[in-house]
Amino acid sequence: MLTREQKAKIIDEICEIFKNYSTIGFIDFYKLPTREYREMKKKLKEVNIKFFKKSLIIKALERIGKTELIKYLPNQVGILFSNRNPFEIYKEIRKLVSYRYAKEGDYAEEDIIIKPMVTSIPAGPSIAEFQRLKFEVGVEAGKIAIKKEKKLVSKGEKINAQIATILQKLGIKPIKIRLNVVAIYDGKIIYTKEVLDLDEEYYSKSILNCFLIANELTKRIGYYTKYNINEFLIKGRLSAITLGKKVQFFEKDVVEELIKEAYICAKLLSQKFNV
Repeated sequence: MLTREQKAKIIDEICEIFKNYSTIGFIDFYKLPTREYREMKKKLKEVNIKFFKKSLIIKALERIGKTELIKYLPNQVGILFSNRNPFEIYKEIRKLVSYRYAKEGDYAEEDIIIKPMVTSIPAGPSIAEFQRLKFEVGVEAGKIAIKKEKKLVSKGEKINAQIATILQKLGIKPIKIRLNVVAIYDGKIIYTKEVLDLDEEYYSKSILNCFLIANELTKRIGYYTKYNINEFLIKGRLSAITLGKKVQFFEKDVVEELIKEAYICAKLLSQKFNV
């Protein structure tokens, strides 16, 4: 049980985090295994994470006037703090994936397909477990052998106790473990997981496509920008030279073009009359 003084000290610490760091995030630690969390945390660069009681974080947010953040606090909350860009941090976190054995009640994030293999499970009572799940099995060198590929669980399907047991016996860990980021705040904008998880490549291509369309439109309507001005200057110069040649305006660039044309005509005449 924390004393009043200890609580006050923690609230002060949380307030200092908000004061000294430009990026603050909230992580939900519900069902996050400690060992896997520590391994993932080691891989994060220039990112700190600390656990605090939710009630103390709320008091700190009320003190510094950031009550709009309270609704993003999970029950088991960790505060992420850094001076890095929120999207850079989230992208790095998404790459940190660990795996665990499935438990009854878990949902498959993707199809769980078992390939043909000779398992390390001795032939015996376990064969009946595989057969109940409609595996085609046999025995090789005293071990259970799976003869044919089988989709054991479809994406989104609930995993029952029987399937969880088989997966563990096969040494298959299908459940991904990630740091569950709820939201990240950069001092001005609150970025939820849905926003942070945008497909970067898709949106980069979309932005480039919009730019190309907009740039083409500006050229068609004669609207000058730093992106199209060179094309307008080149086009204007060519138009000026063409007009100069028509009116015999002896300007340097026009003269050069007239001389080139005259040379080509002379060359053609000499070839025609063998001069």
